[in-house]
Amino acid sequence: MSNKPAIIVNQLSKQYELGQVHEDSLKHTLQNWFKRKPESSNKKKFLAVDNISVTIQQGEVLGILGHNGAGKSTLLKILARIVQPSSGYAEVYGRVGTLLEIGTGFHPDLTGMENIYLNGAILGMKENEIKKKLDEIIDFSGVEQFIHTPVKYYSSGMTVRLAFSVAAHLEADIIFLDEIWGAGDLDFSQKSVKKMKEMVKSGKTVLIISHDLKILSDLSTRCLWMKKGQVIRDGIPKEVIQEYKKAQNLPADVS
Repeated sequence: MSNKPAIIVNQLSKQYELGQVHEDSLKHTLQNWFKRKPESSNKKKFLAVDNISVTIQQGEVLGILGHNGAGKSTLLKILARIVQPSSGYAEVYGRVGTLLEIGTGFHPDLTGMENIYLNGAILGMKENEIKKKLDEIIDFSGVEQFIHTPVKYYSSGMTVRLAFSVAAHLEADIIFLDEIWGAGDLDFSQKSVKKMKEMVKSGKTVLIISHDLKILSDLSTRCLWMKKGQVIRDGIPKEVIQEYKKAQNLPADVS
């Protein structure tokens, strides 16, 4: 692990008006671009991320845990430049690969093959890089039989396998993953974790959100516990996870 920072977060906050908390995706941003109305001072505000400061070193694998609504996904979306912060700043050093919203950038009328090139381009891959990785991407996804079929006929599991496979083969310095294992079957989940372990060994910086505490324990070199937009605990995964389990009245052996 390097002692050089991969990510510096300083006094970062994101405030929403209630009723708009779930409208922070790229899709919603584009849909609502021409629908903006004057802001009302009477609307209640909600801090999804509340004055967070943290530095993540190159090569660290940071697991982020906490209940739904804790601010985990919003934090990653800010770091991925999908969402703008309300105050503070985040500096990210290196090429970023993201898998935050499964299938974002996939066109339903295009085939799996065509979507590999489209999604790869959105993630920042050059055409020659995609061609070089094409066989690996298709083989890892397990959808080779349907690679020339339009994605609109894919199941959600097939879509997530292809989306993860594209992102996993991006030659990025920093990888963001948000609860991506839930949509795949058990075999693919295990294969994904194995792929993640390979990424970790290669020295990539990885940020993972997961409700599966075993995944965080197995992969992370450090954990953040978030609650109500703030960092409650930052430290060694085993210690943070045990403290989280105790606070939630979970048995020590529950993952």
